[in-house]
Amino acid sequence: MTARRALRAGFPLVNDHPDVAGLLARPELLALLGPTLALPFAAADVTVVCAPEARGPVIGALVAVELGAGLVIVRKADRNHPGADVEVTSAPTWRGSAEVFQSRSWDLTPDDRVLVVDDWVTTGSSIRAMKQLVELSGATYVGASVLVDKADFDTIDELAVVAAVPFVDLVSDTGSAGSP
Repeated sequence: MTARRALRAGFPLVNDHPDVAGLLARPELLALLGPTLALPFAAADVTVVCAPEARGPVIGALVAVELGAGLVIVRKADRNHPGADVEVTSAPTWRGSAEVFQSRSWDLTPDDRVLVVDDWVTTGSSIRAMKQLVELSGATYVGASVLVDKADFDTIDELAVVAAVPFVDLVSDTGSAGSP
């Protein structure tokens, strides 16, 4: 069974919704995340994984280790992020409100090739904000790797997103996601 198929088959649902926290609690699935999300970018010479909170840093760390890259954590506003001196505001997220993200200007350099890693993409607004941070630093954005894709094709294409599991595969009647 391929890693993607194993993730899809074992992904827990809570109230008929994919449960990322439940997936992270399963060691056999957690072990698949780094390799699965890193593989599409293995030849992209990624030097840094950029991961927005809340779950991005958990998944991003696994991908960074797999790629032999560094990890830059991007915090949401009003969180403790010592030295944060760069802010970007996303377009409205799936919740309908914008998010302010904070980073540090010295975490990325123009020599960096940056992969954004997050748990989910829906509107693409958080990934666009990460891409903006990358571009503000002069670094190169190589794409985004996410666990679950619920975005439209234009967003996926625009942001060069690769997903481990399409949302529709997790919630369809023919999907094989597991329940707790």
